[in-house]
Amino acid sequence: MAGRRYAKRVKGIATNAIDDVAGLLTLYIGCIFAASAVFAQVEGKPFGEALWWAFVTAMTIGYGDIYPVTVAGRIVGIALMHIVPLFIIPLITARMASRLIVDNDAFTHHEQEEIKALLRRVDAKLDEQAR
Repeated sequence: MAGRRYAKRVKGIATNAIDDVAGLLTLYIGCIFAASAVFAQVEGKPFGEALWWAFVTAMTIGYGDIYPVTVAGRIVGIALMHIVPLFIIPLITARMASRLIVDNDAFTHHEQEEIKALLRRVDAKLDEQAR
């Protein structure tokens, strides 16, 4: 039961995180810092070097000056190389694009309600005439 509550909580946090650019950037920085912390621990590197490695890896630059040699470090690297460019960056790009693309022809909520009311009146009149 506790597992389900935890899963719902994590899902809620993730959903809220991808709702705006600030949340996505927070998610990105969180991934970087988490990967850095794990990398520093398993590879025995200072956190500053691990942070450099995480940013370089996340951006798929990969200078090769620092790289994982342990299995755990490589797993962290693989995860980071997939999560950031395949999920986080597209989400940030899509969110920014959605802010730029504005449909000026879209009906407002009030206009939609007026149209629905008008359609109900037209439907009622058609029913009257059909009798």
